[in-house]
Amino acid sequence: MPTTYFPSKTEFEETIEEKFQQVVSEKLPSLVRAATEKKYLTISEVCDLLDCSRRHLQYLRDSGQIGYVKNGRKVYFRREDLEEFFTENYVPAKDEGVKK
Repeated sequence: MPTTYFPSKTEFEETIEEKFQQVVSEKLPSLVRAATEKKYLTISEVCDLLDCSRRHLQYLRDSGQIGYVKNGRKVYFRREDLEEFFTENYVPAKDEGVKK
């Protein structure tokens, strides 16, 4: 018959504290970033993020490559649309010609 192990109160608290710290260190940065990031960005912010001119951003918008929201004369871009744009236009590096 197997014996049952019951940890002491100190062992139990230490285990819980270790796991709690592990979860916090893994999850907290992404939660803070999600809570503090703006969901919508202005033209200037997007130009800075993409490192492009206003005219090029206009081209990306007009050609339907990046979605946008228009409120009167103001134009806003969703952060998730920009992340999708980066993902879709990602060109992976090739292993050819790399000397080891």
